[in-house]
Amino acid sequence: MRTKTRNSALLVTCAICFTIVGYSVNRMIDSDDGSTMDIGMPFELTRHTGEPISSELFNGHYMFIYFGFTHCPATCPVTLHNMTAALKKLEGSDPDAAEKITPIFISVDPDRDTPEIITNYISHFHERFEGMTGLKDELMDIAKAYGSYFSYGPADEDGNYNINHSSFIYLMDPKGRYLTHFDSDESVDQILEELIEHTT
Repeated sequence: MRTKTRNSALLVTCAICFTIVGYSVNRMIDSDDGSTMDIGMPFELTRHTGEPISSELFNGHYMFIYFGFTHCPATCPVTLHNMTAALKKLEGSDPDAAEKITPIFISVDPDRDTPEIITNYISHFHERFEGMTGLKDELMDIAKAYGSYFSYGPADEDGNYNINHSSFIYLMDPKGRYLTHFDSDESVDQILEELIEHTT
């Protein structure tokens, strides 16, 4: 019931975000519970190592995805910490299932988040985190496809700026299809419970 309610909430959020940015949903698929969901898309970005990376690399694995930026003061580091903690707990109880989940951090701040900076940032979280970024237009398209949203605030006299963004974590199946999402305020145990439900 919680997943179905949350899916409905995400659809509402998607509709609001897509209206804000002038995007209309025209590809809808049926989810397992009978509702219609169209979340996600194939992507090609720049990996934290500086090499190109495609979502096809993760075929056969569950993608555990968060959109954020390294200068984020609180929400992003807390969320990545919770993703790490949930995955570590799963590793303790079912290492085979955990191995099939790839945590992914997609930076929406390519002007500041170079591969080197992303590499350093994700090193503070799970050792299997994949970090990536891309051109702003690419990131906007991918974010919209995931029902995510971000916008850049004005820069101050030193060139610093904030990014307003949604804070969903997405879980995609081994074929890149949407399974569920998590709100940033969900506890580690709540996230773990649904990882177990969907991956074991």
